[in-house]
Amino acid sequence: MPKTLHLTLTHHWWEEIAAGRKTCEYRRFTEGWRKRLNRLNPGDVIVFHRGYTNRTLTRQIKGIRVIPGWDLPNDVYKFFGCPNETKFFEIQFQ
Repeated sequence: MPKTLHLTLTHHWWEEIAAGRKTCEYRRFTEGWRKRLNRLNPGDVIVFHRGYTNRTLTRQIKGIRVIPGWDLPNDVYKFFGCPNETKFFEIQFQ
């Protein structure tokens, strides 16, 4: 049985995923996120919640990798405050 990861997003990022323009989600490389994401595998499920409403989107995980802040897309890079030296988890989904 696939595992499920629940992520709450702001309306902007949720709408980007709903429209198909966003196919990766990013989280800082912290101990808490490492514990949550290390138990997941390709084929597991992400449920995206639009804020704290009952609107959700479900996507299948393609892969999870660690990337440097330099490799974040421009809009995500600016959202995180230009974190050049920081590492991030990139959660790829379809």
